[in-house]
Amino acid sequence: MKKFVLIALSLLLCSATLSAQDAQKQQVEKLRKEIEDLDRQLKANEGKSADATAQLALTKKKIEACRQLVAQSEKESSRLSREIRQKNSQIAQTQQALDENLAYYQSLIKSAYLSRDPKLRFLYVISGESVAQVVRRFNYLRTASDNLRDEAKSIAQRKEVLEREKLQLDSLRQENKAVLAQRNQELQTLKASEKKESQILAGLQKNKSKYQAEIKKKKKEIDALNKKIAELIAEQNRKRKAKSSPQKQVDIQLSKEFAANKGKLPWPVNGTIVGRYGKHKHPVYKNVELPFNNGVNISTAASEPVKAVFDGEVSKVVVMPGYNQCVLIQHGEYYSFYCKLKQVNVKAGDKVSCGQQIGIVDTISDQTQLHFQIWKGTASTDPEPWLL
Repeated sequence: MKKFVLIALSLLLCSATLSAQDAQKQQVEKLRKEIEDLDRQLKANEGKSADATAQLALTKKKIEACRQLVAQSEKESSRLSREIRQKNSQIAQTQQALDENLAYYQSLIKSAYLSRDPKLRFLYVISGESVAQVVRRFNYLRTASDNLRDEAKSIAQRKEVLEREKLQLDSLRQENKAVLAQRNQELQTLKASEKKESQILAGLQKNKSKYQAEIKKKKKEIDALNKKIAELIAEQNRKRKAKSSPQKQVDIQLSKEFAANKGKLPWPVNGTIVGRYGKHKHPVYKNVELPFNNGVNISTAASEPVKAVFDGEVSKVVVMPGYNQCVLIQHGEYYSFYCKLKQVNVKAGDKVSCGQQIGIVDTISDQTQLHFQIWKGTASTDPEPWLL
């Protein structure tokens, strides 16, 4: 029973270790993909007069991802180093056991050599003083012969184990070498990104008056957008309350389904969040407060498709200064709002399904970003916790 428990515990520990390694690999792949996406977005804006704060946000995101990737590489290297030490210890133990086998085998060979003459063996057996002694001597010689064969077999098996362990050790060393090379490459990328960040910060400090003027302009656009979306949603809520009872039940069910999918909604566009929900200070001008953000700004590639995050009905398609075309989709008492589209594939009254393309993101003032909001009733909510 005790042996069974130990085996079960060993299997559980092995399973947990493999699960942890799989999770780490997934995390590394996710970080590498994020860095690739950020590189693509940074390259798309390279040499353009894009808002430096957006470039700074992307660069900071890349630095953060690079640091996490370096940390993961160091963690993996430490794990491999531990395994290499353990494997060296196993090889030493196997070698010691093999040496002991060889020493014993040599003693058996020596004994067999001394009694190699069949006549001597025969004389040795029959010269016993009694029948019992004759039987014992016969059994002794037979056992010695069996032991010789068993030891030879044991030595061959231990040699095979030793060779396998040496191959595994070599594989671990090669893997660790590759991980360390990758880590060094990631460190170089990190240093280059940090240098880029310093250049952007220097440019922002140098052109403070220019960027402060842009902030004022954006504040007006954001205030106008916030006012417009509040009016649109207030209007939709009045219409929703005036609906017939059967339609109200449909809205209630859709609201429940939407709420139940918090944290599971697909991203409306492939990209990286560079502007978060709420009120924030400027990343460089710490005494400058940025306008309240009712949603998130997602930096993405040019002409990237924009998709509905849930089933619903298109309430409005409007055009706003600085935001181009915007689409409001109703999901019962919830609303999703998509701005900065250059092409819209839907119109008011259309039913849309989760993942359906509703348009294409626009590039405005050299920035390719989707502005995305989620509302519950007449109150905006942070979209980030809703997304998968």
